[in-house]
Amino acid sequence: AGGTLIHPKNMYMVNFTKLLGLEQLDVGGGSFGIFDGSSMRISSSQYSVVTMAKLFWRYGMDIYNIDSWINEKLLSKFMRIYDIQSAGHAYTTVPDLIGAMDPSFISYMKNSIKFVMKTSGFGDTFIDEMVMGALRTNYGQNTDIPGFVGAVSIAGVQPGLWAVKGGNKQVPEKLVSEAQVQVIQGTVVSVQLLQYQGKNYRVGFFDAEKKEQFKDYDIVIVATPLHDEVSEIDFEDFPSSIENFPQQFHKVTATFVEGVPDPKYFGVDNADDLPNSILTCNDSILVNSQDKKADVFGNPTDVYKFFSNTPPSEDDVKQMFTSKKDIRMATFMAYPEYSTVGEDLPPFVLHDQLYYVNGIELAASAMEMSSIAGKNVALLAYNHWHGNLEKIDEPYLDPALEKDKTEL
Repeated sequence: AGGTLIHPKNMYMVNFTKLLGLEQLDVGGGSFGIFDGSSMRISSSQYSVVTMAKLFWRYGMDIYNIDSWINEKLLSKFMRIYDIQSAGHAYTTVPDLIGAMDPSFISYMKNSIKFVMKTSGFGDTFIDEMVMGALRTNYGQNTDIPGFVGAVSIAGVQPGLWAVKGGNKQVPEKLVSEAQVQVIQGTVVSVQLLQYQGKNYRVGFFDAEKKEQFKDYDIVIVATPLHDEVSEIDFEDFPSSIENFPQQFHKVTATFVEGVPDPKYFGVDNADDLPNSILTCNDSILVNSQDKKADVFGNPTDVYKFFSNTPPSEDDVKQMFTSKKDIRMATFMAYPEYSTVGEDLPPFVLHDQLYYVNGIELAASAMEMSSIAGKNVALLAYNHWHGNLEKIDEPYLDPALEKDKTEL
């Protein structure tokens, strides 16, 4: 998913932590700056009033208007999905699901975030610096990405964000335990449509000992991106071929360095003036963003994490740090390359009782989006199995609004 932090209005992630008895860890605050490749365009002060004055001087009313824009144009409409899903409604396509939140989101998906924000009255400086910085840290991309994922990205750098104390990975781990399901450790390599009465699908996989195994199922849910360089699952004996979808995924490198950063790399003379969190607004430079990290329990460390679209060389790290004790690096296909998405998004239904969760990532990649897609697919499977067709791809009528209309 695109972000590792959780917005306070991400209801499923909030509810999961409560259900599982996990603690929220406040990760807000700290100094920040926006780097353009040669100098800091803006940096915060230890005094909040000075910081706000600097932000207002550079961005004008945009810095005040962004909160209301995110709340009114995105979050208030986004929240509708929770009522829809609580009522048992589900959708077979990503646009229908996103459009059920609000029809304006379809327009957001078809236009760039730069266009969406300019037509909303935001200035170029704010878009090219503050918005660009959010996109670079969350998705490693620029303001040409679609408006919907762009708005999700901006929400991902708003105040009030949190993580799970002890690590976000506890959420899926404990959910699996709470559900009391059987977990088979292995790598799926095939899904075969069966031609006889009984089970619908045969799943082929290599188990933990690298032995090929097969198991038959009534319903199969694919919860990994079906894209080149990410998945190699073969779908066999289907009347129409099921292939990997054409959109590309974006490769990113996360580098963790325990050491002392060189402030001059970021155009800062004094080490004490180097911000803890640095966004970048130039997509031709190596670093997407850099943060001084606490551990998963909130304790301070001397570890810095920076994202880059290509792995840094040894010389790159030497330029960035005056000294280092340890360095770790992870390169992975993190989220879609949004310039390749287009309007033809994968469906949630690949075949009868064969469902696909990860098409939602092409609209926006985030933990909450994946939770919403998982709930949608679960509802689809339930409604199809029980014949509740009136709750599939049908408009949701808010009972409260209908009651108000009746009373009028």
